[in-house]
Amino acid sequence: MRRQSPLVSIIIANYNGEKFLPTCLLSVLKTDYPNFEVILIDDSSIDKSLKIIKEFTQRDKRIKLFKNRKNLGASASRNKGIKKAQGEILVFLDNDTEVEQKWLRELVKVLQSGPKIGGDCCKLLDFEKRDRIQVAGVKLIPHTGWGIGLGVDQREEKWNKQAEVVAISAALAVKREIIDKIGGFDEKLAVHTEDLDFCWRIWLAGYKIIYVPSSRVYHWTKTLEQRKDMKATKSFIYFHINKNTFRTLIKNYEFLNMLKYLCWAFLINWGRAILVLVRRKDPTALFGFLKGLGWNLVNFPDTLRERAKIQKLRMVSDKYLYQKIMTHDSLWKIYRKHFSQTKLL
Repeated sequence: MRRQSPLVSIIIANYNGEKFLPTCLLSVLKTDYPNFEVILIDDSSIDKSLKIIKEFTQRDKRIKLFKNRKNLGASASRNKGIKKAQGEILVFLDNDTEVEQKWLRELVKVLQSGPKIGGDCCKLLDFEKRDRIQVAGVKLIPHTGWGIGLGVDQREEKWNKQAEVVAISAALAVKREIIDKIGGFDEKLAVHTEDLDFCWRIWLAGYKIIYVPSSRVYHWTKTLEQRKDMKATKSFIYFHINKNTFRTLIKNYEFLNMLKYLCWAFLINWGRAILVLVRRKDPTALFGFLKGLGWNLVNFPDTLRERAKIQKLRMVSDKYLYQKIMTHDSLWKIYRKHFSQTKLL
C-alpha cells in the first residue's frame, strides 16, 4: 500500500541562477504538499547564487545546499542530487521556474495511480506569456533523438488532457525505484538532450511518462544571448547536440534501427553544418559536427558498455516506442514546422 504523502525530494541544479533563484525558491516553499525536501546542487556558480541560497537555507530547513568544487554540468549535478535525496519520489526542477501551489500534489497523485507509470511532467507555461504553453510534453524525432515540444505557444486550455510523452527536466517527477533500476542521467551527455535520453530509458524499461496538465509550472524561455551566463554559446550547443545525438542513438536503439538512424543522423547533422556555413558564413556548426564525431570515436568503447546495460534492461520494442513517443511527421515537415526559423540553422 502506497503512502498518501510520500517524501518528495525536489532536486534543483543551479549554475549562475541569481536572477531566477528567489522567485523559484519562494514559490517552491509555498507548495501545498506536506512532505518534501529541496536538494539544491550549486554547480560552482560565480555569481551571487550561493549567497541567495544560504539565505534561504537559514529561513527554511527543508532546503539543503550541496556545492560542486568545479563545474560538472547539469547531468552530474542532478546525479549528485539523486545520491543526496531521501525521497521515494524525485522531482527535477529547473532554477528558472515558478510553481503553482498544487503542482506537486497533482504530480504525486498521477505518479501513484499505476505501477507502470514511472514518471510524469508538468504543464510548462511561458514565464512572461502566462496563458501560453511552453511545452506540454515532448515527442522524439526518430532520426536524431531530438525533441519536438507539444503545444508550443498555443493557448493553455487546449492542452488539458493527460498524455503519454517524453519530458524535459524543467519539471519532471520520477519514482526512486525506477531510477535505481535504470540509473541516473548520462553524465557524458552533460546538457541539452540528456533529459530526453533519460526519459527514453524509462520507456525502454517498460514504464510510462505522463503529461499532467493540472500541475502547472512557469518557465523562462531563454534566448541564446540570455544563455551565455550558463556558457551556452553556439559552439557549445552545436558540439553537445552533435555528440549527444550519436551516443544516444547508439545506446538506445535495437541494432538494425541503430544503424539506420545513425546514417540519418550523420546526414542531418552534416547538412545543418553546411547550411549554417553557406547561409550565415558561420563555421561553428561544422566545427561542432566534427568535434562531436571525434568525441564519439574516442568514447565509443564507453558508449558500447552503456548500450549493453540499457539493452539488457529493455522490456519493449522500438516498434512500440515509435507508436508511443516518436513523431510520425516527415523530416521536411519537421524542419518547416519546428526548425526553419531557429537561429541554429
